[in-house]
Amino acid sequence: MTSYIIKIILCSGVFILMYKLLLEKERMHTFNRFYLLLSLLLSFCIPLITFTSSRPLQSLSQNEVFDTILLQDNQIIQQLSPEKNTNYIFLILLSIYAAITAILLFRFVINIFKILSKTRTHETIPYKNSKIVLIEEDLTPHSFLYYLFLNKAEYNYGNIENEILIHEHAHIQQKHTYDILLIELLQTVFWFNPFILFFKKALKLNHEFLADEAVINSSLDISIYQYLLIEKASNTPANNLTSQFNYSIIKKRLLMMTKTKSFKSALCRQIAIVPVFALSVLAFSSKTSAQDTSSVSVPTAKKTITPSTQEGVSQELMNEYDQIVSKTKNEKGYPSWNKFSNADKSRLETIYLAMSKDQQAKQMVIFSPAPPPLPRVTPTQSQIASWKDSKVYGLWIDGKRVSNATLNNYDNTAFAQVFVSTLSKNAVNYGKHYYQVNLMTADHYEAYYKQTIESKKRFNMGIRLKKKDGTAV
Repeated sequence: MTSYIIKIILCSGVFILMYKLLLEKERMHTFNRFYLLLSLLLSFCIPLITFTSSRPLQSLSQNEVFDTILLQDNQIIQQLSPEKNTNYIFLILLSIYAAITAILLFRFVINIFKILSKTRTHETIPYKNSKIVLIEEDLTPHSFLYYLFLNKAEYNYGNIENEILIHEHAHIQQKHTYDILLIELLQTVFWFNPFILFFKKALKLNHEFLADEAVINSSLDISIYQYLLIEKASNTPANNLTSQFNYSIIKKRLLMMTKTKSFKSALCRQIAIVPVFALSVLAFSSKTSAQDTSSVSVPTAKKTITPSTQEGVSQELMNEYDQIVSKTKNEKGYPSWNKFSNADKSRLETIYLAMSKDQQAKQMVIFSPAPPPLPRVTPTQSQIASWKDSKVYGLWIDGKRVSNATLNNYDNTAFAQVFVSTLSKNAVNYGKHYYQVNLMTADHYEAYYKQTIESKKRFNMGIRLKKKDGTAV
């Protein structure tokens, strides 16, 4: 998430910088309008693009690939369970973000409501394909959606110049309000991006250029309109959602009116934008590598056989077995490991091994021959380097989930065992990464190997899930 936010900010910064350098001073206002809107939206989309390259899976030697052990004792299962730590800093930052966003969104909605409420409480009259809203208080003419807000007295006395009406009606015809609403909404959600403010200012200035152009196309005397702009510049209402005269941009507007259009210059600048978009996609998109596993041969797992008897055990022993298992079941109907005493485990193992195959097949708690210790395997340095890619590999060291960057602290000789498995598509972490790497450090492996060899247990206890009909699977 942090990487995505940084890419959004940098990408939007590049786009607005290119606009300032290449486009803003050219009389191609319609193109500039859509560039600002498109580039702002792309700055949020480009970081989501992921390019996947295919490469062969780094081969593991025959003794590096092992069968997945499904039945393990409680100690090993606990070791392989990833630690779940609550990130309180993230929760605090998320709460702060949510609070600020809620406040800004509330203000955004209230501002719209206030503007629209004036259309219901004041006199309105039709004007072309819009409506004029006559307001008693003193205000500078401005527009919102298809409403044109004017001072009632000035309108009734005919003091509203025709050029002003044409200018504001151009905002309505060209639907400039929707641009402002979009960028205001984005700023409400992505308020942490400082470049959105520059986009908003540039877009509002572009709207003024477009409206000025509409006036110029319908007026015979540009100088009269320019004088009118200077006269009106001192009366500026402070509403962020409305088209308005702004004294700070009058100079730019006056200069733009007299600027000569250059088709060649405009075309060259428009073409120059194409590589900017292309380079931005390359710079701010994500790259990942998918490994081709089609050529990898996995050795066939050796089947282990659990001892059984042909005659089986008596019903009395079957009942005893069920009673021991039943007293350990949780609310979901599954036995809990920590509720089995050592005596219970020993008794269950004795009864289970004396059962027939059919009797064993009906049990939820089962016993399987304990596997031999995994052989010592040292990964190569190139494998260590490839496993640092968190978008491809999830990493566990000594049974604990760790950041892939942790490998920067290790040499390949620090590890004595490795197991790489492919995640199924229904796995919890599928999409975050596609392979799971389990590593054992040398010390951890020695302890594991010694414990496995010295263990007097010949069988591991496991639990089978239930079928829908209630029988074990």
